[in-house]
Amino acid sequence: MSCIARTKPTVKGAELVSEVLQEIARSEIILELISDPEEEALWNKLIVKHHYLKEHRMVGESLRYVAKLNGKWIALLGWSSAAFHLRARDAWIGWTDLVRKSRRLLVACNARFVLLGAKSSSSHLASQILSLNLKRLSNDWQQRFGHPIALVETFVDPERFEGTCYRAANWIEIGVSKGFGRSRIDFYQLHDKPKAIFLHPLTPKARDILCAPVMPKAWAAFERVADPIEYPLSGKQTKSLLQALGELTDPRRNKGRLHRRVASIVAIATAAMIAGNNSLIDIGEFSKSLNQNQLRSLRAARCRKTRKFLAPSESTIRRVLQSLDPAELDRIVSGWLRSHLKDLGIAALAVDGKCVRTASKINGESIQLFSALDAQTKIVCRQIKIPAKTNEIPALKDLLAELDLRGALVSADAINTQKSTANHLVEDKQADYLLVVKGNQPKLFDKLAELSMAETGVFFPSGHHSGPGPRPA
Repeated sequence: MSCIARTKPTVKGAELVSEVLQEIARSEIILELISDPEEEALWNKLIVKHHYLKEHRMVGESLRYVAKLNGKWIALLGWSSAAFHLRARDAWIGWTDLVRKSRRLLVACNARFVLLGAKSSSSHLASQILSLNLKRLSNDWQQRFGHPIALVETFVDPERFEGTCYRAANWIEIGVSKGFGRSRIDFYQLHDKPKAIFLHPLTPKARDILCAPVMPKAWAAFERVADPIEYPLSGKQTKSLLQALGELTDPRRNKGRLHRRVASIVAIATAAMIAGNNSLIDIGEFSKSLNQNQLRSLRAARCRKTRKFLAPSESTIRRVLQSLDPAELDRIVSGWLRSHLKDLGIAALAVDGKCVRTASKINGESIQLFSALDAQTKIVCRQIKIPAKTNEIPALKDLLAELDLRGALVSADAINTQKSTANHLVEDKQADYLLVVKGNQPKLFDKLAELSMAETGVFFPSGHHSGPGPRPA
């Protein structure tokens, strides 16, 4: 029986293996994030020379990458902030306007991608480089800008490219753009060249994370509150708001009015409040921040000399709002808000009465308002003024008269904890109720204290659950 002796590799063999490994290492593609000013200047110059857009500047937060092979630059990639408005993307994610504004920072756009070498193996090389970049993009973004990236987007001109490298890197084509391009920071211009839109998630369940009513804890910390100065309405929404406000009665005198359209002034105030401005001073600041494009869409007054559109001042907005019929204004604005959510029923409604701060009637009596707020959309569905020498209890029926509350949960404070209120909600409105009980109703308070110690499921606030089976519609 014979065996083969194990011998150690010769020095020459070890050197050969080392040379092969070094050669493999030299042939690997290396992706680097540009941080040196000189390299950034070279990157910009090459983009202008080789990219078909001939433009190196990118919008918002941006990162520049270079791919190297054997120390030579072979590709350039640029990432920027995502598009403000993109219908196909927003529909794919499930974004509303407000959610998009707070979470758009978690999406980045592949704004530039160009290969500097030969095109013979461009499809394979491009998708390989793109995949390498996607693996590190979110971490690099968080280190540079303080937040990660969950989803990336890009646009492909179908007249020039087929998007082969994006498809090979598992990007998803979701539709085409409308053919608008950003010509200034807040203005889009039609160029009639729609682009194919591609998306790629960087994290599992990216769509669920971005559209969730409440984001997961790991992502919620990066959500941003929309800037109250930011204009919150689209062009179509602005147009429909002006049409709705066209019914408003203008109580002002015709003489000496610079801002003749009352609908324009109220539309500006409405947009300001939707954006989160709750005081007249903030509404005035919002008005001053509007650009010429936005003022044009809002049909603002125009200066005869300069031909520029004029934003109404805080004092003008205040005088107009104070002179309007509050019931008419509330009916029109609330109706317009609900019309944009017509397919969304009321699931939970909160009613409450408040005394208007710093406001009073001519005779000095305070103004009491009674409001019904949709807890899901944060929209005031209806608001009425409580008549003098009375309170919320008899006014509740009038407040809820025009609202469909079948299956909704209505909550109110302790003043509305009355048998008449509960009966009206259950029998007339077919709703559930959640009413506060305090110590001034000792018998009811003690009964509820006993029920709180009973088995789960023995007590329900409405008669809809008195029997077995699902709750009727």
